[in-house]
Amino acid sequence: MPKITWSEKLEIGIASIDEQHHRIIDLINELQDHIESGGLVLANQTLHTLIEYKTFHCAHEEELLQQAGFPLLKPHKRAHSEYIKECTVFHRRAEQGEYTAHKALAFVKPWMVKHIRGEDMDYAEYVKRHQAGGESPTLPWHLRTLNRLFPNREK
Repeated sequence: MPKITWSEKLEIGIASIDEQHHRIIDLINELQDHIESGGLVLANQTLHTLIEYKTFHCAHEEELLQQAGFPLLKPHKRAHSEYIKECTVFHRRAEQGEYTAHKALAFVKPWMVKHIRGEDMDYAEYVKRHQAGGESPTLPWHLRTLNRLFPNREK
């Protein structure tokens, strides 16, 4: 199975987030290395490190989104929580002696790439405009449309 190669396609243009994403990708590739070499104890330790680092990353990312007033913070937080919960289940099952490393890798690898290229790219311009100051961030077109059609909806 090919590893994830870090490239500009995974960069969202916010330095702290890009650095953290790069570290997460490195941990996922390390997890794959341990699985492929048969180092299941090391794979479980790497999965634990990945969970801890991803938890730190999510808190940082969510703080940026909150400061910027990003309107899709709630579903973004929900996606993070579900990811961490699923990884934690894999880790706990592994600690109980079940072989879960392959399943964990099969989950974390595509999820992370999809999340960066999808939800994270969606907020990038909004947060960058907020960080630049002055100019008020523009809502994505679909939110502007929803707000126009349903002015009293939950944001």
